[in-house]
Amino acid sequence: MTANELAEASGLSAPTVVRFSKKIGFQSLTDFKITISTELQTGIDEGFSDIEANESFYSIKNKLGNNAQVAIKETVDILEEETIQKVVECLESAESVFLYGVGASSLVVEDILQKWSRVGKPIIFEKDIHVLLPQLVSNEKKKVLWLVSNSGRSADVVALAELAKNMNIEIIALTQFGNNPLSKIADVLVQTSRPKEITNRSAATNSLLAQFATIDIIFYFYMAKNESLSEKVKKTREAIQDYFMASK
Repeated sequence: MTANELAEASGLSAPTVVRFSKKIGFQSLTDFKITISTELQTGIDEGFSDIEANESFYSIKNKLGNNAQVAIKETVDILEEETIQKVVECLESAESVFLYGVGASSLVVEDILQKWSRVGKPIIFEKDIHVLLPQLVSNEKKKVLWLVSNSGRSADVVALAELAKNMNIEIIALTQFGNNPLSKIADVLVQTSRPKEITNRSAATNSLLAQFATIDIIFYFYMAKNESLSEKVKKTREAIQDYFMASK
């Protein structure tokens, strides 16, 4: 719920709701909502336990499944329509969209690339920043730079954001909740929850799930605002099907 929705439900003003959350020790209303969401989860504490040696398949399955549910639920709870609307407006107005992320975040960037390419949005993504940077600088079209960094502290990502800021390029950033270098630079900031991770992990499992869910929400909201794009998705699907039929 937004501050306005909480205010309406409680019979108070939106500023009063925000002041209340700060008065009881939270940095913001969003921080307050994350804490409440976490406390309301029931029967899922084991989802944040480490995977033990010789643990059963059933136990691992349930721990990771519960963990995933929490990560997505907490993120969904803190996403605000106003923020997602700003992302949609940035993408609608941009003639070119540049993407960048490193490590696990590059997987999320590739998901963005796959989704918006199917609806005809010009997308530029390079894993090598030295290849991406000249394209960003020389592109004279109206553009937006969409950066993904869970920590918001990846050196290359922050450096690229600072350069884009100096060039007056609009920046969308996807990071985890909290203050970080990237969050301070972004024009439009989308933040996921700060999900716990299994200590002995080999990948950023829960943060990735939260990011993928967020991209899905942004994409389908974008599609809902641009119904005519559904025909493009249909055509790309048919083209792929025709290709595989012809290759058999």
